[in-house]
Amino acid sequence: MPRKRLLSFYQTPTAQAVGFVLGAIIISLATLTPADFLPPTPGSDKLHHVFGFGGWALLCAFGPVKRFLCMALFIAFWGGMIELIQPSVNRYGEWLDFYADTLGVVLIVAGRLLTVYFIKSNDKFLKSNDKV
Repeated sequence: MPRKRLLSFYQTPTAQAVGFVLGAIIISLATLTPADFLPPTPGSDKLHHVFGFGGWALLCAFGPVKRFLCMALFIAFWGGMIELIQPSVNRYGEWLDFYADTLGVVLIVAGRLLTVYFIKSNDKFLKSNDKV
């Protein structure tokens, strides 16, 4: 597959939807699977939440921007719902985890919006230089 076609596939709504569903399955299984005890993990629990939900947002960051923003809102919403559901599956629900989830999503949204802004401003700059 030529590079341009491969790159354009990653920017399609189909690829965005696949990333969204894949991330939803991974995060839901990782956070809602009942556990008798939680194994110790290296690093900060909150950092894992930032990376996990930021990673999910990154999986669907490419594609239509408005659709991505709707997905990002749902991802943050789902982070809150997980914290409400976790006590019923023998896990701990903490609002600080929700804040970490949201921070991960916000970082990816900010990166995506900045990328769109710089691409558009670069296009305007290149078009203005063509007239000279």
